[in-house]
Amino acid sequence: MHAITLNKVNYSIDGRDILTQVTQQIKIGERIGIIGANGVGKTTLAHLMIGDLSADSGEIFINGRFIYVPQLVVDDSNRSGGEKMMQRINESLNNQPDILVLDEPTANLDMTHQNWLIKRLSHFYGTLIVISHDSYFLNHTVQKIWAIHEQHVTVYNGNYQDYLAKTNLANETQNHLYHDAVNKKKQLQRAMDKVRTREKQVTKRPKNISPSDARLISGKGNALKTQKKLGQNAKTMARRFSELEKIDKPHVTKPLKLQTVAGQNYKTRTILKITGETVKAGNRALLQDVNFNLETGERLAILGDNGSGKTTMIKQIIQKYNQPVGYFTQNLSALNEQKTVLENVLLKSSQLPQLARDFLGAFGIKRDMALQKVNSLSGGEKVKVLLLQVLFTDTQLLILDEPTNFLDLLALDALTNFLTHYNGAVLIVSHYKDFIDAVATKKMRIQSQHLMTI
Repeated sequence: MHAITLNKVNYSIDGRDILTQVTQQIKIGERIGIIGANGVGKTTLAHLMIGDLSADSGEIFINGRFIYVPQLVVDDSNRSGGEKMMQRINESLNNQPDILVLDEPTANLDMTHQNWLIKRLSHFYGTLIVISHDSYFLNHTVQKIWAIHEQHVTVYNGNYQDYLAKTNLANETQNHLYHDAVNKKKQLQRAMDKVRTREKQVTKRPKNISPSDARLISGKGNALKTQKKLGQNAKTMARRFSELEKIDKPHVTKPLKLQTVAGQNYKTRTILKITGETVKAGNRALLQDVNFNLETGERLAILGDNGSGKTTMIKQIIQKYNQPVGYFTQNLSALNEQKTVLENVLLKSSQLPQLARDFLGAFGIKRDMALQKVNSLSGGEKVKVLLLQVLFTDTQLLILDEPTNFLDLLALDALTNFLTHYNGAVLIVSHYKDFIDAVATKKMRIQSQHLMTI
């Protein structure tokens, strides 16, 4: 039996096609990973499947009781982002739904809690649907990948690693076919040119000789036969050339590159100095005797388990810092959802709109999307807008609390490139090891209520 059936489902937003003719089935007990770039429709597809949205056309059938755990929830409590996510997932699993849909469940989770979740899900016997960019998590939880690209869903058996192997093999095969076709087209073109030259020579009569004399010299029958054969050869080559032109060039995604915003050239050496700081949550001490300096060009990564005090510490630092700060928060509260994308990016910046458009394009938010209101965007697209708002802030200090959550791989590469060339100072909280290794110039970890250099 099937838990969910989709039959020729179409969905659009403001005239923009999001999903087209999606026809798929999910068997009871299957474990599906939904992947794709930000804004392609992953969360939209989940909302359609569970009935929160209505398709423009097509049919959707749901068999069983479902629970959906969203990716972005505004919660003003003092708990960490990881603690909030764990509570929502825990409550959902305890309710034992037939169908469980998790949207970016590893956001804000440290590795200890990620592994706990993987183990807990291994004992969940219902139908599991996971939307994620986390390759580690997908490899340990799903049996099938749904990849959304250009409004369509393509299904791959296996986990994320299997998906990569299959797509890489397909790309290599297509690349080989394309380059082989290019070489054969060059050879055919040369052969066609020779045939056409020969054909002209056969039909061309010598100068100062009448047509009748030319036929007598060359032999009318032989000339016509040769001309006909050459013409047939030319047609065969042209047909083969046309067939080779139908072999598509492999799709190559260009890496996104950002340049440091103009005018951010700082002469100040020490940007941030913290001495003997105590970090508290209410009356409870989380950290004691916190000491560190952050200078121009430095990027400090703060590591630690969920609930150890990372977010509380940076909020306390911002309250005491007497200069503008580019602060990325986990709950996206700095966005004005009623303003356009472009207005949000420039909200705290003196930069020109064209530069903002260039950056938006590099992050995959192109053309007219810059003039859409933020409330029309996907969760991942909102993260991109907020990141650009933060990067464009007229400041010497960026403080980024879990900036990689919900970002697709291209946007993550763009952020990494920007930060490694940033002229100011950066303070980062993240559980994404590869990102930290690529960006941080120094690291500190919270252990036993103390911040220690590692």
